Amino acid sequence: MIPLKEAVLLGMYDAFEKWVEEDLACKKGCATCCTQNVVITAVEGELIHRFIREHEKREWFAAKFQKKAKTRRPELTTNGFAASCLEGNDVEPDSYGSGEPCPFLEKDCCSIYEVRPFSCRCFASTAVCRPGVPALIGETYLSASTAVMQIIEHLGQGEFLGNMLDVLLALCGVSENRKYYKLLPASMADQGLANVVKALPLPGFLLLEEDMEIVAPLLESIFSTKVGDRTIEDILNNK
Repeated sequence: MIPLKEAVLLGMYDAFEKWVEEDLACKKGCATCCTQNVVITAVEGELIHRFIREHEKREWFAAKFQKKAKTRRPELTTNGFAASCLEGNDVEPDSYGSGEPCPFLEKDCCSIYEVRPFSCRCFASTAVCRPGVPALIGETYLSASTAVMQIIEHLGQGEFLGNMLDVLLALCGVSENRKYYKLLPASMADQGLANVVKALPLPGFLLLEEDMEIVAPLLESIFSTKVGDRTIEDILNNK
């Protein structure tokens, strides 16, 4: 049976997918934006690890890390940034990774598509992207995506957060994933632990008043989604 937090995460993914009404240009084989600059929580990382274990792809997974670019420890998480903004501080969003292609790309398609993290799911464009031409999306969509990222971080509070590849490496120390250790250089696994921080609880949403009318139904859909006999809102509030 899938763990509770992972079930909640999947419920959030589904609610966001149903909410999106943008006419997106993204399609299979469009991989310009698929870089190593992806932020995830441990909950998202465990979902990916479960996929690797169930498909017996450990050697394949370990080989992907030979393409890992240099990363660093984040200075602020999404909720850390939100807390600073809500306190009236002038801060800049943090960047976690590299513009190098994601190692999970195969023939310009995501090889872990069904368990891809939210940063990948929400990154979209209403115009076809090209190298040097950034993605184009509305401010309300960005605000909604940020709000969901905040909830996902709240779900994983106290656990690892950082660049996707660092979090996946750090999670190799978990008992279910220890078989990876003999497949990875020790220094690489240690690098993952050195570059992750702890996810923080939700301090409040960074939503403009004009965005609330559009984003509120998404938040309501997420919070009212049932996982077992409880809603996601009750689970997040430990009820």
